[in-house]
Amino acid sequence: MNKDSIEKVEKYIELFEKYKNFLTQNQSQVFQLYFYEDLSYAEIAEILATTRSNAFDTLKKAITKLEKIENKLNNS
Repeated sequence: MNKDSIEKVEKYIELFEKYKNFLTQNQSQVFQLYFYEDLSYAEIAEILATTRSNAFDTLKKAITKLEKIENKLNNS
């Protein structure tokens, strides 16, 4: 993992810790499994009885939501 990737992960985790209550239960669970448990999308899909693409989409939506909340609060 390069420096930029590490910084992004740290940023996402920081945003999650601040705004996790704004995520759905599913988004929060996928986020935690991916970033805290270091599971792959396939492993997450297996645990949650869903597809790999759904796990990917759920994580992407969670990250987008966290970034939007941060931007809204910083621009207020």
